[in-house]
Amino acid sequence: MKEELRTRLFDHSLFEMTCEDHQGKSSTLMNHIKEELQDVERALVKIDKGIYGYCEDTGEEIPFEKLRVLPTARTIGDFYFQDLYERKSLPQYDYTHEETFITGSDF
Repeated sequence: MKEELRTRLFDHSLFEMTCEDHQGKSSTLMNHIKEELQDVERALVKIDKGIYGYCEDTGEEIPFEKLRVLPTARTIGDFYFQDLYERKSLPQYDYTHEETFITGSDF
């Protein structure tokens, strides 16, 4: 992942020098790639120090299942929106009744 981000950063730098039309988008993308690279490098340092997988705020261990989703997570709070999404319940509908089906005239 580290090498992939470095390659993307280098490739994007070359593209940015040849194409000035998309400077705002280009700058945003470049910053995003740099941040991702920093996150990967930080995670690698934490692995070397033996502190990878622990919340930087609380010191609690981050569950492995969560780290599989976001390996560069720094805190438990990094999963806040994922947790909200997983808790969201959808209403139950009875699709066996004809009036629950949407027809072309409903639009």
